[in-house]
Amino acid sequence: MKKILNESILDVGCGYKKVIGSVGIDKFQFEGVDIVHDLELTPWPIEDDSFDRIIFCHAISHLQDIHKTLKECHRLLKPGGLLEVVAPHYSSDNFNTDPTHKMHLGIRSMNYFCSNSSNLKYDYTSGEFGFRLQSSSLSFRECKTSWRKRTRLNPPRYLGVESIINRFPRIYERFFCWIFPVSEVHYLLKKQS
Repeated sequence: MKKILNESILDVGCGYKKVIGSVGIDKFQFEGVDIVHDLELTPWPIEDDSFDRIIFCHAISHLQDIHKTLKECHRLLKPGGLLEVVAPHYSSDNFNTDPTHKMHLGIRSMNYFCSNSSNLKYDYTSGEFGFRLQSSSLSFRECKTSWRKRTRLNPPRYLGVESIINRFPRIYERFFCWIFPVSEVHYLLKKQS
């Protein structure tokens, strides 16, 4: 895992693979976990505006209430802070294998919480908090993130297939995701001041 320089980072649901230099919070006391807390219970024991970046690496889909979770992340982020989420896509065998997953995520799932989304008529924040979607992407293997030093060999990426599905993600999810399932979905959201 790569260290992200000059940022205060909260690694939510870090488990035993906490990002180097981050503060790790998890429900379980693994080695490296700094704060042991049930993430379903808010507020988390952290002060407002504490972090430049909050990351979820395969953790958010284990939580019951995404609205409450994103609201809590908004509270903890400094103005202009980034929320970075990697999760198994709903077509992934990893999602369907793990019985502790509680939430399905697709390429447009975060749109409902972002002010610059095409789904503004379905804004679930009701003005409580604000994010702007910076990017979202799909990967057959591992999505590129700020904390991964490199991603695993991914032949479809090199063949251009990933760039095609990321250019037309709605068509991919509607017609092809059950034929050629992806592994991960990645979102980058920015806290609005």
